[in-house]
Amino acid sequence: MTLPSPEFHRLDPLTGSNNFLAFVETLDQLSSLDRKQQFSILYIDMNHLQTLNATRGHSYGDSAIRWMEIVLREESNAPTYRIGGDEFTVVLTSGTRPEYEELVDRIFTRLNREGEQLGIPSPAARITLVHYDAEDNVSPNDVLFQLGEAMLCVKTERGRTTNISLARDLIKADGTGEEQRIDGSTQDTLRWIANDSIRRVRFISRMLEDAQKTSFIDSISGLPNMRAALFKIEQAFKHSNSLNEPFSILLMDSDNLRTYNSISYAVGDEMIQKLSATLSGKLRPGDFVARWRTGDEFIVLLPNTKSTGALIVGERFCAEVREASRSWRFPTSISVGIATYPSHGNDINTLVDKAEAALKRAKDQGKDRAVLAD
Repeated sequence: MTLPSPEFHRLDPLTGSNNFLAFVETLDQLSSLDRKQQFSILYIDMNHLQTLNATRGHSYGDSAIRWMEIVLREESNAPTYRIGGDEFTVVLTSGTRPEYEELVDRIFTRLNREGEQLGIPSPAARITLVHYDAEDNVSPNDVLFQLGEAMLCVKTERGRTTNISLARDLIKADGTGEEQRIDGSTQDTLRWIANDSIRRVRFISRMLEDAQKTSFIDSISGLPNMRAALFKIEQAFKHSNSLNEPFSILLMDSDNLRTYNSISYAVGDEMIQKLSATLSGKLRPGDFVARWRTGDEFIVLLPNTKSTGALIVGERFCAEVREASRSWRFPTSISVGIATYPSHGNDINTLVDKAEAALKRAKDQGKDRAVLAD
């Protein structure tokens, strides 16, 4: 595994998914291919978020947004992009039109079913799907306009919740389409898209401001995030090289987050917060813990610690979580994979690979244990 470069300006800080900038770049790549390919784009707009924020608070609304991203990613197994406050797109390139249309039904059904747990009235979202053939010559700007027109059809037609369109039947950015049409309906659509674009720019501006303020903090756990962890490990390499000292990393993964998420994703977030507090409370002076990626993984950095000492610390974390979680909704445990510099690797990718392999062995051996890398 090679860790992605920490280009966090392309990631949404709330969900960990790609953001609007990354979406536009993906469209640019698709439109500039020498050999065009067919693709489809799902555009999902969540309903009732404003009401949810007003009645249950913005933290709960944020949990609902994260839930939606998880559903889209799990069902589509494709890149997801948060392009607005409650809007997502999914770029589909490896299937067929019938498969994508079945995906719309599957996502819509799951969102409505699980949305009830979050207090979101049905329909939980509006969904549109636009198909692009290999022969379609479109720019990123065209795609944005066509997605806007397709979604506007869903929003303005009473009783309609999903929409499936062919790109060739939708307008382009210059207001033309297959029939080179410019009429009152098209002008209304263009006006709506223009206003929507202004709103999206404002959202991006607010998002970048928030990201700058919290660029090193995970919004759910309150711990340092992956960006902070990468920076800290880089510093550990420099420090250890200069002093000829070892250091160890512990990758930790909760063993039953699904049990909590089965109640609701807000309950899952609550479990992550308790787990974060438990781990933080058992750090030694100088140790560092962060949330790793966006799931239920954590990473701990142990300066000047060899493998034997790191294993003792890892087992202590396992015991502490096991004991603390007795008072939680469900008792839980963690699995821990341990890798040490320099014996397990001389760079961050190798060290994390070894820790991930050890974590997998801990899971395979029955969970609730710490395992050293080979």
